[in-house]
Amino acid sequence: MKIDEFRNKMCIPADASKDYIMKTFEEIADVLKNECVIKYGKEEYRILDFEFYFFNKNHQDISVHPRNSKALSWYINEFGGIDLNFESNIEKEMVEKGKIWSFKYNLTNNSYYGGILIRQIQKLSGDKKIFDGPLKVAELFRILDATNQCQDNPVLEMKSLDKKAFIKGKRHNLLGSYKNKEDKYKAKADYNIKEWFIKVSESQKREIEDSFASFVESEEYHFCCK
Repeated sequence: MKIDEFRNKMCIPADASKDYIMKTFEEIADVLKNECVIKYGKEEYRILDFEFYFFNKNHQDISVHPRNSKALSWYINEFGGIDLNFESNIEKEMVEKGKIWSFKYNLTNNSYYGGILIRQIQKLSGDKKIFDGPLKVAELFRILDATNQCQDNPVLEMKSLDKKAFIKGKRHNLLGSYKNKEDKYKAKADYNIKEWFIKVSESQKREIEDSFASFVESEEYHFCCK
C-alpha cells in the first residue's frame, strides 16, 4: 500500500457505522503489522504492539482524548505516549476556571477523533533493540530542535516486512485509578466527560455510560506480536 492510500484509510467519516469502523481497524492493523516502519535518522523501527482508539456518534468510545488533526499526524497523548492520528475534528473552545484558562470541547453528532497508540517498537538493524511501553516509544520524539525546521523527525514509511503472528487482547489501563471503585465503568466515563467536554446532552451521556464497559472489555482493539 502507498502512503497516500494509507492516509485515506485513516480518514474514517463522522457518520461511519461501528461495523465500518471495525472493518477499517482490521485493514489498518494488517498494514501496520506487515507494511510500516517508523524511520528516525538512519534507523528503522518495526511496530510490534498497538491499540486503536476512535470516537464518533456510532462508536462512542470515551477512553480516547479529543483532538483535531489531519490523518497520519503524530500526537503526544495526555499520558506521554505517541498516537498515530486518524483524521479528527471536534469543536474546541478556551474556557476559564478561576484565573486559569484551558481548552475543552463541544461534543456533537459531527464530532469524530482518535488515534492508534504505539506501545512497542523494535529496531530492525544492529542489536534489534525493543522499546517496550508507550513512554519508551516516545523517546524517539523526546528531543527535537526548536530552531531547525528541516530536522529529521520520526516519519512513517511503507516497507514490505516479513510476516509475524499477532494476537488480540484488551487495551491497557483504561480505568486508571477507577478500576477498584464500585460502578467503575460509569465513574470513569463520567470523569472523562467532565474533564474534556463543555456540554454533553443527558441522552448522549447515558449512551456513553452504557456502552463504556463494552469498550473496556473488548479484545478487538489491541494487537500484539507474539
